[in-house]
Amino acid sequence: MIIWGFSSFLNAPKTFDMETAFREIKKQSGYGFWYEKDVLKGVAKVSVSVKDGSLKQVLDLCFKDRPLSYKLVEKTVVVRRLEKSGENGAGDVSRQKNGMVRGRVADEVGKPVVGATVKLLGTASVVLSDEHGNFSIAVGDGNAVLQVSYMGFIPFEKEVKAGSFITVVLKEELSTLDNVNINAGYYTVKDKERTGSISRVSAALIEKQVISNPLQALQGRVAGLVVTQNTGVPGGSFSVQIRGRSSLNVQVTNDPLYVVDGVIYPSVKMSTNTSNVITAGGANPLAMVNPDEIESIEVLKDADATAIYGSRGANGVILITTKKGKGGALRVGASLNHGYAQVGHKVELLGTADYLMMRREAFKNDGLSPTALDYDVNGTWDQQKYTDWQQVLIGNNATITDANLNISGGNGVSSYRIGGSYQGEGTVFPGSFGLDWGGVHASLNLGSLENRLKATFTVNYSHAKGRLLTADLTNFISLAPNYPDLHDGAGKLNWTYKGTPMTLNPMAFLLNTITSKTDNLIGNIALSYRVLDNLSLKASLGYTTMNREELTKRPLEALSPATSPTSVNRQGYFGNNLNSSWIAEPQVNYRASLGHGRLETLVGLSFQGNQSSFQNILASGFNSDELLGNIGNAATLTKNENTNSSYLYTAVFSRINYNLLDKYILNLTGRRDGSSRFGPGRQFANFGAVGAAWVFSGEGFMQRAFPALSLGKIRGSFGITGNDQIPDYGYLQLWTNNGVGTYQGFSTLTINRLSNADYGWETTRKMELALQLGFLKDRFNIEMAYYRNRSSDQLLLNPTPPSVGSTGILVNLPATVQNQGWEIEGSARLIDRGELEWSASFNLTIPKNTLIAYPGLSSSANRITYVVGKPLSIRQVYNTNVDPQSGNYAFEDRDASVTQNEGDRYLTSFIGQRFYGGLQNSIRYKRLTLDFLLSFVSQTGNNYMSGIPYGPGYFTASATTNQPTAVLDRWQAAGDISNVKKFSTTISGYINYLNARGDGGLSITDASYLKLRSVSLSYQLPNDWLERLRISDARLSLQGQNVFTLTRYIGLDPESQSVTNLPPLRAITIGLKLNF
Repeated sequence: MIIWGFSSFLNAPKTFDMETAFREIKKQSGYGFWYEKDVLKGVAKVSVSVKDGSLKQVLDLCFKDRPLSYKLVEKTVVVRRLEKSGENGAGDVSRQKNGMVRGRVADEVGKPVVGATVKLLGTASVVLSDEHGNFSIAVGDGNAVLQVSYMGFIPFEKEVKAGSFITVVLKEELSTLDNVNINAGYYTVKDKERTGSISRVSAALIEKQVISNPLQALQGRVAGLVVTQNTGVPGGSFSVQIRGRSSLNVQVTNDPLYVVDGVIYPSVKMSTNTSNVITAGGANPLAMVNPDEIESIEVLKDADATAIYGSRGANGVILITTKKGKGGALRVGASLNHGYAQVGHKVELLGTADYLMMRREAFKNDGLSPTALDYDVNGTWDQQKYTDWQQVLIGNNATITDANLNISGGNGVSSYRIGGSYQGEGTVFPGSFGLDWGGVHASLNLGSLENRLKATFTVNYSHAKGRLLTADLTNFISLAPNYPDLHDGAGKLNWTYKGTPMTLNPMAFLLNTITSKTDNLIGNIALSYRVLDNLSLKASLGYTTMNREELTKRPLEALSPATSPTSVNRQGYFGNNLNSSWIAEPQVNYRASLGHGRLETLVGLSFQGNQSSFQNILASGFNSDELLGNIGNAATLTKNENTNSSYLYTAVFSRINYNLLDKYILNLTGRRDGSSRFGPGRQFANFGAVGAAWVFSGEGFMQRAFPALSLGKIRGSFGITGNDQIPDYGYLQLWTNNGVGTYQGFSTLTINRLSNADYGWETTRKMELALQLGFLKDRFNIEMAYYRNRSSDQLLLNPTPPSVGSTGILVNLPATVQNQGWEIEGSARLIDRGELEWSASFNLTIPKNTLIAYPGLSSSANRITYVVGKPLSIRQVYNTNVDPQSGNYAFEDRDASVTQNEGDRYLTSFIGQRFYGGLQNSIRYKRLTLDFLLSFVSQTGNNYMSGIPYGPGYFTASATTNQPTAVLDRWQAAGDISNVKKFSTTISGYINYLNARGDGGLSITDASYLKLRSVSLSYQLPNDWLERLRISDARLSLQGQNVFTLTRYIGLDPESQSVTNLPPLRAITIGLKLNF
């Protein structure tokens, strides 16, 4: 082995080939080597031993008596084959005659840059660097100017001459607002020139998180966006809102529009009724999109950004762009992450001693004694036994596996990328439950030699298999701590203890399983043709389909023998949910110079169709539990639900953008939408927006007065958008099977909804003003925005008398909901010293939601739900206290008189966010990088104790009667002041508790938190280690998600605030990423 230290080269003589010698010299000196593929072919091995030698001495010894020559060019050793003449210069003369320039492209740490574009300015000659960063290009006679460029690096230019060798060191391009391109959907715009509100999350941030759903990548990173994970069950639901809730109608979704590679993606949750419980409202469709294949996610918020999507973008737009191929030699990438997830925080529940003390005190308070049915305290159950039911039911470690493999490459006119992925997620429940997901992503970019014709083909296919249980075992963590074991000595379900029945056994739900199969396909074809230099035609065709099949088994084995179950009780639910859509959008783009500015225009048409079907069949009467999977073995079939619907949408849209002197920018958007969700004469409506920006940092007086100001921009927008996110066929009178008996042998129908063809579009008027500043060449950036959105013509279900036979009729009400607030986003490169870098970004949102008008509210059914001048998310409650004398909850009116009249709920309690945001940090020292995201929320939420099913001291046969330790601070004697009522085991005490948790002010609590949302520690392996394995890049990582939470909230999680749903899990993984 050679030892090189700039002044010594010492070892006993050893023999090795030239390539090994070059590798060792590079390792110890930092000098790279450049040579053509066959240069070392047939060259004899060398034997070297040097003491106190220079680099030149070592190289001379290696090249002595070899048919090679070398030349030092900066930090590169250029190796060439000697011509037959034996003169070192002969080869150079020959190459000069051939008119070639050769070179090597590397980054600042010497790593080869693969696929860099090497162009001879003023000519059509273009080549790409190979896997070693090497290139050669014909320059002809004389001098020429060479330009080398690669995404993310500053372009390099230098004058060269034929026969020369050049080492190109590309410097990383610091992210400035001048060179960041933002995807705005139908067009792209530089961040500096945008007039709308658009936030971007890049692939570099996404890949540093342990996530299975792209929505998780947005949590805490985007101002104005609230993403709530409702459950920790794989594939479960999310709630997403951009700039607040705008509709009063709970049937009108406030979800944003999702667009994946130009294709409208469904936001409708994909599941059947039986799986809605375990997934907390339905499986989220975006769980079928692989985060590793995402290039960027853009969030469009204001009118200027969303108006071009018309009514579909009324609630904001989330654009997902997947990775595409890049030109250059074949590249292979692979990654593997594996780890575990668990419940990050447990509720502090009473132990056995405190629990029994609570129960005995409850009897004492009530003047009663335990009965024969009070098994927990009368001695039937073991008084010394303690079981941590949180550990038993939700305490397992869920495995996480994420594997990805991709290949890509191309040339100057075409490129490709093909990737395959696998994700596996387990659960924290006992048993083998989880979700396995596999997918393929492929993209192909084609272009003509003159780049007039371009075509992009993108396909994403994924398949998922899930196995879950029908109930979330989080429901049962409040079992009495001395409740008997759930399995007997033989491992079977335990339904009795000492001859007494056990009404509840949560382990029975492990036998009630839901198996699901989901197939998802997203395809897109985009064609463009440049008719003239400033005129182009484009057509985009997209198709997506998602099909989910579910089978729910309820075997006899899961039922208590005390219920005397028969074959009728063996049930299987067979569900199918299909959603498919297509979209076609032809467009014309025109660009021209106009005066001292640039004009861009866009005109397009949009045609979209969506079909959905849902079927759920109940089958019963199976002869064996083993036959539950075959519907043909059922004795009875009941058609629970069978629905089909279609939706058609069409629009014409246009955009005009004028940029004068890169300082004054005007953006106009117009759109006419047509939707099949409205009746005749109401199907079409016009919408539009105007956005403008003044880049005042481009003014001469600003540059002279504030030279440190690299960007100063004021922008604003105003627009009107519609909303058709209502159920299909709402204007028609709909009938449904009432499911109750038959008439003369035929099933009967009942009115589901009354007809009303006169209602029209909900409309939202959006306004925004923003200031954007950048300092010291955009090293420090901040953007502050004020927005105000007003949604009117609210579509609400107006109640009708029971005699009509329907619950209501859909109408437009002149109610108006306003969302306003402040958003602040900033970024900074705090340290940039080569080996040490530290960058940070933050965002802060201060929202305010208000119902500013609702004529007739006082006489409507919503008078208890809403208050004009207050947010939508409120709860009208009684002034509730614990009566110091009786120890029970007392409900008071404004005069402090005890009441339970509905009109005396004079306290209005807000439930929601006061402000929220995130702080992202990235610190790199040499090859070690630390990234972490802190998210914070100041909010009020549902008190965890108000979700506990039974009051403190009460007992039922289900035995889910344990309480948080907070109840120990209860009322005990007359005169005590407490927020917790006295312990009671009576029905009246239980009802007193129910009234307080539902209608009392104690049902709301502070649920603010600070969460370490994600953390990633990665190490890039040295290049010298990798070259022997022909690996261009390798990175080891340790990543965590939901690592810890600081909060005063006593429940499982202040984010989801649920007593019955599994909270988002804490996940830790280790990973390896390789590029070849």
